[in-house]
Amino acid sequence: MGQQPNIELEMADLPRPTSQPGAARRWSPDRPGDLAGPGDVPWGGVFGTIGPDTGYGLRLVRQRAIGLAGGEHLHNVEVGIAAVAAARASHFGRAPTPGDIDVAMTILGYLPEGMPPVLIEGLAADRVGWMANLGHDDARTRQLVAAVPIENLAAPLDDLRNRMGRGERLILR
Repeated sequence: MGQQPNIELEMADLPRPTSQPGAARRWSPDRPGDLAGPGDVPWGGVFGTIGPDTGYGLRLVRQRAIGLAGGEHLHNVEVGIAAVAAARASHFGRAPTPGDIDVAMTILGYLPEGMPPVLIEGLAADRVGWMANLGHDDARTRQLVAAVPIENLAAPLDDLRNRMGRGERLILR
């Protein structure tokens, strides 16, 4: 906008050059609860073992055909399988894969190939109680995951199938 002819401008009224913002100050974690590095992230116990993109396990489970026992609800079963698979993947520090879903389904008795009928029937009967309301109760989901020993979660699928083929139950419930 041009200057009006009846107004005299003085030097103080003219635009002044502005300085650029200064460099950012160095930041360091000095507040309580700030984490200084990856080694400070709590894990285990009530913190669990965090894994990347554990929700992807639920998508992988929904792509599978799951044979339900009487009294089981698909939503609750999907949550249970995805939680066990996510726990396995988190143990290895990665997102869930189809192999993790296979391990979870085998441990819970949803892939019964080669298992004795007594074990299959026992797991199917117990799963009705285990899976009840899992989709709406985080504490029950954590209990289900905690019932699977970490050495069983970390074992290769072929070893798990061999052990379950001999009648061994891999979940402590």
